[in-house]
Amino acid sequence: MRDKTIYANAPGYFHYYFDLIEGNDLVAELTLNAEYTLQKIDAIPNNRWHTAYAQGKWTMVEVIRHVIETERIFSYRAMRFSRFDSTPLPGFNENEYISALSHIVFSKEQVKNEFRTLRDSSIQLFKSMTPEMLQFAGNANGWMVTAEMLGFMIVGHGLHHLRVLDERYI
Repeated sequence: MRDKTIYANAPGYFHYYFDLIEGNDLVAELTLNAEYTLQKIDAIPNNRWHTAYAQGKWTMVEVIRHVIETERIFSYRAMRFSRFDSTPLPGFNENEYISALSHIVFSKEQVKNEFRTLRDSSIQLFKSMTPEMLQFAGNANGWMVTAEMLGFMIVGHGLHHLRVLDERYI
């Protein structure tokens, strides 16, 4: 069972994502989540990969691309904070990021390989952090967060979007 007191100081909206995670071991959760995500991607029918559940909504591939891009950003922020860098980091507009990719056709295999490579890199990043590095708080998008919180956000954010795929797309 997840120990919710660990993140009492996290921004309020983080708690929704944290509540989707069962364990307290960040590296174990990143690893389990990688396997789960790859299984979910495999389960998406090829003929539905580029479809959305409604007009104006992201396609399934765009949802997975969003998960990948958000993980990159959260990992970068975590790396900066784990190096005791207190420089405030800006937010990002996920809709603009996905829109910038709209002219590129990504195959399922491409996206799976990219996700797998990125997640392996994220796992190695978090494995390299000491407890002090994990707990250093920095300002990301106006919120004070730790490297560890960002690691758990990678997992919870991914779980949220996989849930959306299950509920609205598949």
